[in-house]
Order: sequence, then structure tokens, then C-alpha cells
Amino acid sequence: MHPEQIKAAMRMAGTTPAMLCDELGVAASSVSQAISGHIKSQRIQGRIAQIIGKPISEIWPNQITLRRSRAQIEAQRARAAV
Repeated sequence: MHPEQIKAAMRMAGTTPAMLCDELGVAASSVSQAISGHIKSQRIQGRIAQIIGKPISEIWPNQITLRRSRAQIEAQRARAAV
């Protein structure tokens, strides 16, 4: 789906990207980049899919979803900080 179609579907479902930011506690840029497909956040994309009632694969076809756990991400950040 085109990013504008995703945002329109969200509005039709009664929410906005700004409301999603507040709900998930993430920056507006994160939601915007997830909508446009520039980042692959399973949490953000999953919630958008739930809101508009379509599977992630239909909204963002041919996109591999991030599959690392939160623990793996934190461990990687800790190694990078050293």
C-alpha cells in the first residue's frame, strides 16, 4: 500500500499516526518511517495492521520483518557502547 493509503485507512479506523505515537511511546519519525517502509518495526507495523484490519504482508508486500528479540537488540547496543 502507498503510505498515504495507510494513513487514510488509519484515519478511517479512527486513529492517526500521532495517536499511534502516543499509544506506543515512540517518536513520530519512527511511525512515519514504518508507514513509508523505510524501517521494519514489527511492533509498529503490527499495530498498524491491527488498526486497519489487514495483514502486514498485504500492507508492506515483499518486506522482511525484523525478527530480533528485545534482549538481542539490547545486547547488541551494549556491545556497541563498549
